[in-house]
Amino acid sequence: MGNLKGIEKRSAILKLEFPSEKEAEVFLKSLKPETNSPATPRSRVWIEQDGTFLIFHFEASDTTALRASLNSYLSWLHLLKDVHKTLNMQI
Repeated sequence: MGNLKGIEKRSAILKLEFPSEKEAEVFLKSLKPETNSPATPRSRVWIEQDGTFLIFHFEASDTTALRASLNSYLSWLHLLKDVHKTLNMQI
C-alpha cells in the first residue's frame, strides 16, 4: 500500500466491476506498471483485484494531486476499454 509520509492525506477508492475475472485481470496487468512509477511524489495509487472487481486506492498530498491522479486513471481506463472493444471486434 502507498504511504505519503509527513503530510495530511486526501484519498479516494474507485471500485469497478468487469464482465469476467479474466477481463479484470487484463486491465489490472495493463495498469499495474503505472503504479510502480508514479508521475509525482504527491500521489500514490495501488490496485487490487477481487474477483470481477478492480479496486483502485488513491492517496495524495492535496486535492489537486488527487483529482489529477483520478483523471489520469479514468483516461487510461477509457483508452483500455476502447482498445479492448476494437480487438474484440476484429476476432
